[in-house]
Amino acid sequence: MGSGLDVGRPPRDRLYVVDKLSDRAVAAGASVDAGRWRRVLEQVLESFAGRFGRIEPRRSAAGFVAGLLSQAEVKACWQIAEQAGHQRPDAMQRLLYRSVWDADGARDDLRELIVGRLGHADGVLVADETET
Repeated sequence: MGSGLDVGRPPRDRLYVVDKLSDRAVAAGASVDAGRWRRVLEQVLESFAGRFGRIEPRRSAAGFVAGLLSQAEVKACWQIAEQAGHQRPDAMQRLLYRSVWDADGARDDLRELIVGRLGHADGVLVADETET
């Protein structure tokens, strides 16, 4: 209130600000090369694979991440499990509720990968989950 900041818009004091209302180039890519997508996804998954002590939760995590990034409308354990080729959601539920893994370390590993690929000294990440 009264701060003079427009909290509904990204800051304009950065060199690389993308505003989807005015920068239509963001939506220019209508398709994704499937081979390249798989390679990038493998890099992402490999970045935090060591945070799991066993192969089973590592595989479940890979399927879970792929399911979250899929175009499925509903992203609950059951639908994510189906996306990963499972008959039941047990493996995904076990990953979330019982598996032992270093979530903070996985976050840090993923951040390091993203900053390494996309980082810029003056960069700011703005996530916009609204749909047009």
